[in-house]
Amino acid sequence: MDITTVFTFKIDNSFDEWLLFFDSEDSYNRLSEFDIKPLYRGQSKKDPQKVIVIHQGPEGNIQKFFEKQGSWIATHGVKISTIEVSDWV
Repeated sequence: MDITTVFTFKIDNSFDEWLLFFDSEDSYNRLSEFDIKPLYRGQSKKDPQKVIVIHQGPEGNIQKFFEKQGSWIATHGVKISTIEVSDWV
């Protein structure tokens, strides 16, 4: 069963800088390794440092992705301690 996962978090760079990382071929390749599809990413109107990302993939694969790629993600402006996650079916 595919799970839709919603993430919100803060970034310590600009949204445009973060998008260069998120929309990169490298990022898509790392996600595809876990059969994860990005559905949406956006920036808060009230707080330009707050980001939302929605992914969809097989149950448990988001966690596996973060276990393998967490330190790589942190090097691209994501404040790991601010990540909030919810799963949807």
